[in-house]
Amino acid sequence: MAEPDADPIPVILIAGYLGAGKTTWVNAHLRDGVAPDTLVLVNDFGTINIDAELIDYAGERLLKLSSGCLCCSLSDELGTQLSRIGRWPEPPAALIIETSGVARPRRIADMIRVARRFRLARIVTLVDLASFAQRLGDSRVGELVADQIASADTLSLNRGDDLDDAEREGLMRRLQSLNLHAQVAHADASVDSSAERPPKPAPVRPPTFRPAADDRDPDWQRFAIALPSSLSRQTLESLLTEHADGLARAKGFLQADGRNYVFQWSGGRAEWTPSAPRPGASQLVGIGLAGDSFNALISALKALA
Repeated sequence: MAEPDADPIPVILIAGYLGAGKTTWVNAHLRDGVAPDTLVLVNDFGTINIDAELIDYAGERLLKLSSGCLCCSLSDELGTQLSRIGRWPEPPAALIIETSGVARPRRIADMIRVARRFRLARIVTLVDLASFAQRLGDSRVGELVADQIASADTLSLNRGDDLDDAEREGLMRRLQSLNLHAQVAHADASVDSSAERPPKPAPVRPPTFRPAADDRDPDWQRFAIALPSSLSRQTLESLLTEHADGLARAKGFLQADGRNYVFQWSGGRAEWTPSAPRPGASQLVGIGLAGDSFNALISALKALA
């Protein structure tokens, strides 16, 4: 049994808005080399934990949380898991928690800070540069995105290859206005801390965001819908594009055009990755914002079945 005075277990908390690249970051971090007894906890928003399925880490060292960070149930489930892990006869050497894209990392970080046997090592927030300005300007989710960035010790930047120098500089200034002290890394570079570097100084100006004392989350709605094996890729992409205003994220293990895929939808982009056949029917899970657009999306998806 673990000694009461044993060194606390370091925790890396991975945050970032839906589709920002958290699972890819975790896989890269694992490939880069971690202690053999590192434990990974994955919290997805859907009834099937697709993110956990896509992590290249198997066995007892991968645990799934199912609450999706949509309400206080996360606190109960995570608190129970941390308490149980802390009592393991052979506790993990380190813990990586991949949060749902709708999670506020400050809330989870506060829980870790008061948990026995654990210490918060750092918060890494993934940022999709291609959609960052759009997300930040969205009155429904902009405050959440800003809060995720403001909470970070490290900002890991994704999908900025198509930006010109002026666009990139403008986005970096906006990031610095939200979090001046975070280290900045690029997700396609080594995830070792040696690849991280402080951001360049930005022009002095008043910050555009201050985390609210009493945060209010958007009115998130989730869905899980079985889709037919006769589905076509073009049909699904067209439908999601038509109702994109109400859809934040969708993913699933799907059969389409006679093949099997891992499907991902985020920021108006669809990704179809060929995969091995899986038992059971195709299922698409998603999360969106309550309203007419979301309701129309659900009706259209059900009509495909």
